[in-house]
Amino acid sequence: MENLPSEWMARQQQAGRRLCLMLEGNNCARRPLLAVREPLNYRCLYGETAAAELANAGPVILLLEHLNEPALVDLLQRPEAHWGWLGSLPDEDLTSVTRHWRERLLMGPAGSQALYRFHDNRTFARALACLPKTHWPPFLGPLISVCYWHEGTWRQAENPAPGEYPVPDPAPWLAVPNPQAEAILHANILRYLLAEHSENLVALFEFQDPRIWLTQVLEQARAWQWRGTEQLEFLVVRRLEEATRGSVVHWQPMTGEAPQEHFERLAGQWHRAGRRDE
Repeated sequence: MENLPSEWMARQQQAGRRLCLMLEGNNCARRPLLAVREPLNYRCLYGETAAAELANAGPVILLLEHLNEPALVDLLQRPEAHWGWLGSLPDEDLTSVTRHWRERLLMGPAGSQALYRFHDNRTFARALACLPKTHWPPFLGPLISVCYWHEGTWRQAENPAPGEYPVPDPAPWLAVPNPQAEAILHANILRYLLAEHSENLVALFEFQDPRIWLTQVLEQARAWQWRGTEQLEFLVVRRLEEATRGSVVHWQPMTGEAPQEHFERLAGQWHRAGRRDE
């Protein structure tokens, strides 16, 4: 399977298709690959989107011409670096495929949107593994065939019906579970606490492992169905203050209280208590 990318690329070219590379933005191959290409032969995926300010550090999609291009050969020799994936298109026009992925870039409700990492081969491969093939066309769009690294081996997949599709609502690939989601959430919260509430976090560390403490707090959030960013921030920050400053909060929901009502009641109580202490 080590030769699959080369064999796959050769077959796509023999079929009259154009090859493209979806590349993670911070990869060291980005500069040499773009330096030898005309602007029409690559696109910064975050450009002309809500994430435009990240365009220069975001993913790019570019056309491949020479299979022995040094930067490309180097990438193919290091698939475990998770630099992206390969695709084939009916022609050299990147307009359709660029529009396709830009329309699938943001996920979540307005005000709390996040970037969908379609350029990461792990995210891309999980979607293909979990989606039924009937959902592949709206996910892959104009891509005819793709080649990617997944779980220690190269794989390829054929799009049953390449073309232009609107984004389904809801988009089925956003329901694909991420096995690293919990670890990512933990790391992001601890990073936030270190930046914004470092004094309390250091105080907590003196008598409890913050990772164990955070696991317990997030288990409580799941039990109460507090999933929103505002709810998680409130619970984590106030529980940290409670643990390090000795304050007492009656956290439990009332009988028949809905998750949002529970959150709003406690947030209101905390706000009123803070105003009394001023």
